[in-house]
Amino acid sequence: MEILRRLGLAALLLSAASAHAAPGIHLVPTGSVEVRTGPQGAWQAVSGPTALQSGQEVSTKDGSSAEISFSDGSKVRLAANTNFNVDKTEASESAFTLARGKLQAAFAGLFSSRIRLRTPTAVCAVRGTVFELSAGEKDTEVTMAEGLLEVKDDKGHEAVVSSEETLKIGQDGMGTPQLLSLTDSRALDAVRPMAVHQEMARDQTRAMMEELRNRELKANESQLGKDVIDAFGRRVRLEEYLLRPADNEFKLVFMSFRNDRFDWGHLIERFKYKIPDDLSQLADVVSGSFLSPTMPKNWLKYFEVYLTNRTDAVKETVTFGDPVLINFSGYGAAVGNRYYPSSMDYVQTLSGPGVPGGSRVQFQLTQDYNVGTGWLSWEQKVINNAGALDTYVHVALDPSNAADVALGATAVYADDKCDSCNGDPINTTIEPVTTVSFPSGRGKADYQVGTTYRDGSTVSSEKILVSNDGKILDFASVDADTFNKEGTYNLELVINSSLFQGRNIDVLLAPEILSQKKNATTSPDALKP
Repeated sequence: MEILRRLGLAALLLSAASAHAAPGIHLVPTGSVEVRTGPQGAWQAVSGPTALQSGQEVSTKDGSSAEISFSDGSKVRLAANTNFNVDKTEASESAFTLARGKLQAAFAGLFSSRIRLRTPTAVCAVRGTVFELSAGEKDTEVTMAEGLLEVKDDKGHEAVVSSEETLKIGQDGMGTPQLLSLTDSRALDAVRPMAVHQEMARDQTRAMMEELRNRELKANESQLGKDVIDAFGRRVRLEEYLLRPADNEFKLVFMSFRNDRFDWGHLIERFKYKIPDDLSQLADVVSGSFLSPTMPKNWLKYFEVYLTNRTDAVKETVTFGDPVLINFSGYGAAVGNRYYPSSMDYVQTLSGPGVPGGSRVQFQLTQDYNVGTGWLSWEQKVINNAGALDTYVHVALDPSNAADVALGATAVYADDKCDSCNGDPINTTIEPVTTVSFPSGRGKADYQVGTTYRDGSTVSSEKILVSNDGKILDFASVDADTFNKEGTYNLELVINSSLFQGRNIDVLLAPEILSQKKNATTSPDALKP
């Protein structure tokens, strides 16, 4: 695995180039290495850096090796007695063949999500990985150091190999991925992702990769992949996977591959009862959970958003209690008796090497309804000047007290409105400052909210609706009607925090994947318990 260590070093300076070569692919030989064009071409020895083009084949002899480098920093190291073909290099996809021998590869950037690598018995789809591949006439073996690799054999069987796993394909067909032993020479600390990167967000990345590998519910899964431009003019390979872990839950995993980074996240929604196959119907299910005049047939129980750049992460969760009948007229509202969640608990958690303790709850908001008293209460907790979670405001509403209803609250603690309430004095060690801005100007779908806490930490969230070609939605343009009708824009989420040590999280999500299951045979009404 010393070779894999070297693959992570800076690219070698290459001096030779061919006028007809495919741009960005170069060969550096060590020892006896030959190149030919086409299966009938004559082999020609190469002794120095050489540009490669589509249709060329590289052959290494005994005691020799070769390194192939790409313009995005990706590298392939060919061992001795190896034949490697450059089949095609196009913008949509690049394809290579390992006819025999062994290679180690470290693919990164946009290039890594458009590669097919063939052997005599298998086809590998690369997804931003570091791996070792060996091929003979009748067998193939792949060993992953980090990332994800989709493998298909010549019998049509498929497997997904994840970090620190090995897979063999022989005459009897494809085996199952096996986790490498910690004593295996191919599992050295230098290439183990958990040892190289901060563990918290990396563990989440590993779990996501393993979940995609173990797709028991593959028949219920949708996939989406496309190349887009983000709101800042950068090319992004956007990939999404829609999973159904249970009949009352869905999980959307979205990944953003850029030339120099990989950001990803997931969205989870879990309901009380079974949900429709057509997920576009879920908006009606959710809206029916709030202020319904009759007991809802189904309701949202849990909502989670997780976003990470593989070093820093933000996680927001909302847990809902079962609906309860509340007489809202007691609060001065005209809606009367309506069903409403008995409780809601919203939590924001930050993780990363710059976060005190590695992970901490930055914000928490809790709402509860007391069936006995008929009171609703809200409590908001934030980070105080000492960096600890502390109550900022606690509001209780008594619907039977006319004065309290007119005032809007029975008690308010540590809130800047305490002068008009019967509560404690202002707690200046707690009060955060929140700002709202429109970075692209008003009228554009670019909305940013930032909060500065009393300990000096900051958190901001920017939400942008951007087209596939990088245009931010302008609500004054005709494109706004197209978005409202078809939802064709991508949602870009940019998270910044002073605790992220100069890094940010920047991920894109394509809502269109949620409307792929349009042939559903069920509806919310048909799924009542």
